[in-house]
Amino acid sequence: MDSAGHNDPLAVLYRLHHQLRVLSPVLTVAPGRPETKAMLDGLAETVSEAAGLLSTAEPAALAALRQAFDHLRASRINEATSELITAYGRLSVLLRKDAPRRDSTDEPTVRWRSKF
Repeated sequence: MDSAGHNDPLAVLYRLHHQLRVLSPVLTVAPGRPETKAMLDGLAETVSEAAGLLSTAEPAALAALRQAFDHLRASRINEATSELITAYGRLSVLLRKDAPRRDSTDEPTVRWRSKF
């Protein structure tokens, strides 16, 4: 079954990925709207469903999501949005089928240096 199917154990991660893709811009432009609150409630349910799988497969995404909800409770919308985008990026890498996954979180940044 495809990524949206009920027999796919990763379906919850695909749903979470989709919710993050839609919710991040909505939270930026309409944070106080009732529709945004409903979307955040749906996201919280999905995160709860996915927590076990995320804790094993992508704990950094789970940590970012938890931090986002902490920021939302403190009314720090920009910080929450940043954490949601971080979680979205981590899930994007996890769910990519055409490239092997690698953990680059602890790798140093390589900068180009001029020899002149």
